[in-house]
Amino acid sequence: MKKLSIVTLSLISFFALSGCASGQGSTEASYIDKTANSIYGKLSDFSSETVKAGDTLTFKVTPSKYFHVDGVTNNGKACRIVSQNDDGSFIYSTTINAGVNNLAGSYMVDEDVDFVDEFKLNISDDVFNAVIGAKDTGKKDGLDFRRSGIETMQAPLKWEGNKKVSSGAFVNYVDGDTTHVETSNLQYTVKIRYLSIDTPESTSEIEEWGLSASNYSKYIYTGDASYLTNIRGNGGEDLSKNPAGITSMILVSQDASKNAEIMTVADLKIGSTEDGPYMATTDGNQRNLAYVWYATTPNPTKNDFRCLNLEMVYQGFSFGVGSMSATSEYYYKMFDAANLSAQLHGRHLYSDEEDLNYYYYEELGVQDLTLDELYASAKKDTTIGYYPESKLANKKTLYRIHGYVSRKVGTAFNMQTKPSYTDAEVAAGKALGIYVFTYSETPITPGDEVNVIGALSVYGGTFQIQGISYSTIGSNPNRDTQILSSGHTMVPIKVTGAEFNQKMLPSVLVEITDNVWFYDFSSTYGGETSSLGEGGSEEINKYNEAYPFYNTSNAPIFYGSYGDTDNAASVDKPTTSSGVRYSNDVIRFTVDQNVLVTYGSDTCYSFHFFTGGSYIYNPNGAEYANYDEDNPYLADTVTKEYLRKAAKPEEAGHGLIVISHGYESTSGKKKMSATICSGRRTDISLVEVE
Repeated sequence: MKKLSIVTLSLISFFALSGCASGQGSTEASYIDKTANSIYGKLSDFSSETVKAGDTLTFKVTPSKYFHVDGVTNNGKACRIVSQNDDGSFIYSTTINAGVNNLAGSYMVDEDVDFVDEFKLNISDDVFNAVIGAKDTGKKDGLDFRRSGIETMQAPLKWEGNKKVSSGAFVNYVDGDTTHVETSNLQYTVKIRYLSIDTPESTSEIEEWGLSASNYSKYIYTGDASYLTNIRGNGGEDLSKNPAGITSMILVSQDASKNAEIMTVADLKIGSTEDGPYMATTDGNQRNLAYVWYATTPNPTKNDFRCLNLEMVYQGFSFGVGSMSATSEYYYKMFDAANLSAQLHGRHLYSDEEDLNYYYYEELGVQDLTLDELYASAKKDTTIGYYPESKLANKKTLYRIHGYVSRKVGTAFNMQTKPSYTDAEVAAGKALGIYVFTYSETPITPGDEVNVIGALSVYGGTFQIQGISYSTIGSNPNRDTQILSSGHTMVPIKVTGAEFNQKMLPSVLVEITDNVWFYDFSSTYGGETSSLGEGGSEEINKYNEAYPFYNTSNAPIFYGSYGDTDNAASVDKPTTSSGVRYSNDVIRFTVDQNVLVTYGSDTCYSFHFFTGGSYIYNPNGAEYANYDEDNPYLADTVTKEYLRKAAKPEEAGHGLIVISHGYESTSGKKKMSATICSGRRTDISLVEVE
């Protein structure tokens, strides 16, 4: 079983004895403060600048705020305490030796300080009032995190009277150091990568304390104490007493944190299209680097806000704090002290306890599981045949699952129980598959027979395997995914559009034999009207509206009707008084952002490729989008008109090839959904519809 050793806390620097007498009985001597650059304390007020062997040298030792003096050494030998001052400093003395005397101070963090309470949002009152006052305006000329480096976000909860209720805001909890939220003003999605922390993995990889870190973060956001299950507090501490249930939230960029104390309201560039001096930056995965400040009280003041990044460190859910050059001295010192406090108290990562949310497979072994057993354990549902909930999908237990790869997109892939199915097997609900989520590069290709080892979870209303491992050298069959054979022909299940919606076909390769006519499907959810979805805030993808290039995922969501003729609802050809068609002859479609479907010289970068209209998208990312001075919220150099398209089997010789999977919206609606993919074929035939 993996155990984490406790890191030494005294911060003592050890030095080899250096220097020697210049001759027999030499009295030549000098001294050096080897810890002169320490941030934890300093030596000062030396009794003499020049010394000789046998002299007594006295000096003052002053610890920094939140630290105690742990001791001072001279060439590794303890110096003597002469006296203690009222301000917490000490007077030390040492006998000078011949040669060089290396003095080194060591310091201990104050074990009684709650650094989360102590850390304050160090911006001016004017800036704070401007940020708080500019929230929820929905105006294009309001405050913008990407430009300003600071803005309120839509919090998951809100106050109604004296109780908290759901705000309906979109929040996607990824893991302990990554969360997706929406801005208050322009309401685009921000993928937050938390600055100054690095929690263990709990998604594509599974590491000890990763799920616990992720769950603790969810507890802070939601206030739901069930997320604390299996997370022990240090020394019996009740973690549920920590403030939780976020009702106000402010993001601070890396540059804004460096300059928080000198930042002015003018620097925020409110109402301007000009980038501010402290604008947000992103990492290689287009995640916004930020500090998350949150409050759980009504009408919070500046001092009510707590830093979630620091809390993850203080609770021992993250190693390391980065460098002082990455942020301000104030931020660095507080994170460093919080990290030392976690070490001192042996919290979580620094404890010698087992993580109850981690599966120690070396001792517990890997459990064999079939997809038949998984779906048999799921709750039943009349809409999609199953409800994506099972006690097996606990994100922890490692299972070995056998299957055949039906498609690969990027590094992830889908697999199913057989390369092909009979009509009887389809009718009996035996055509079963699953999505395998991984960032790891593997040689796996469609047609491979594999044993995949990983944990089970639910994503978007369907089961997935996460935390897989693959090795080309010295592969471990009790942990690593194994390719058993290759070259199997994956045969899509042929279904009509009606059968697609009616049959239980989770995560399997399907061919829709009808014509499919693509169009927008307009609806309102939570006060937001969108032409892209019908049942949840995650469907309201703002990729192509104001600031379209700020959305972090270009996975198009749209709808299609099926049949011999184009009878789809649209703005120009409504079939109901509201212009929206609610019926069973509609299929929900997505296109994975890594599948670039083409038609002629055009490539699918957004849902408008299929549904018609203009699209606004720069595949190089937000930094490369060009502005039109007259309309700065549109990147007009990449705007192009399209006609609505249709997929017609008679043109291609086969129907549209998709992965069929269960889908559940945030509002609880369940249906089958089709993710367009190439599978073993790449010739998706599209025609334009006038």
